[in-house]
Amino acid sequence: MPSTPHDLVTVIVPTYNGSQHLAATLESLGAQDYTELEVIIVDDGSTDDSLDIARRSGVARTVLAQENFGVAVARNRGLAHARGRWVAFLDQDDLWRHDRVRNLVDYAHTAGVAAVASTETPFAVTSDRPALEAVGDGRERWPELWINPGQESTLIHGAPYPSVAERTEVITVQRLMMGAAMLTTSVLYEREIAIAAGGCTPHARALDDHILNLNVARMAGGIHRIDTRDLLYRVHPASATTTSPMAGPLLSAMASIRLGGVFPTHPQIGPNVEHLLLGLSETELSPAEQMALLVLTVPRGSRTTWLARWGKRMLRRIVPGRRT
Repeated sequence: MPSTPHDLVTVIVPTYNGSQHLAATLESLGAQDYTELEVIIVDDGSTDDSLDIARRSGVARTVLAQENFGVAVARNRGLAHARGRWVAFLDQDDLWRHDRVRNLVDYAHTAGVAAVASTETPFAVTSDRPALEAVGDGRERWPELWINPGQESTLIHGAPYPSVAERTEVITVQRLMMGAAMLTTSVLYEREIAIAAGGCTPHARALDDHILNLNVARMAGGIHRIDTRDLLYRVHPASATTTSPMAGPLLSAMASIRLGGVFPTHPQIGPNVEHLLLGLSETELSPAEQMALLVLTVPRGSRTTWLARWGKRMLRRIVPGRRT
């Protein structure tokens, strides 16, 4: 069915103890200049007042509550209740500029595609700078915009930001096999293709949306991405990151994808996967588990090099102060 600029769009917002930022996130949806919009909020067992904020917001058509089954289950439950021709996910701490839905639907209508993403603009609150620096992974350098507390509205209602480059690209399966290539909240999907692709994957921590994008890209011939920078990605001390606790879940999921018989079996690895591999020795995984993940992740031609790197890091852990 051809897309039209007046198709209903469903936005699914999973929440879990997100009361600190949820009101601003929902404000960004209420500010959209695209009128054919329904919002579904799925609370994943919050113990704070996230559910009350969602119900009082007046933005959501539907507010659902469930036990703490995880964000993937919450996203899938929202998908099951969606009525829109198009669906998208928005995390509880991110924002959408007021023109974002219209930008995506207009492009999908013009290009005739089943999935379209946009680029993002990272931002942070000035009062969070010391805490960001204390995390120790360099995230204090991620934000492009800094705002004072409570000034999210200036971003939501602001004018478009200059693009890094005027371009449209297609994110292919091959690119996604190298590692995550886009944020969860960056993609607008045709609802039918999101469902046919299996939705989000509940067993794959932090990769549930990546596996959805892989399957959508395989079915749609890639995911188009436009450089509108209208996704406002909040960088804060509790942001998800690719540090050691995530290495096991992420690398094992990537290995299962590569060995599953559906996707390319010998992909290259991208920077985020390399970052995880470099941090393997700092995880709580056993040496045997670390070596297995490394061998299953790295292309054959690079395994000797990576095993040597890993071995040197393990020696430094075993013999503190040792120089290798």
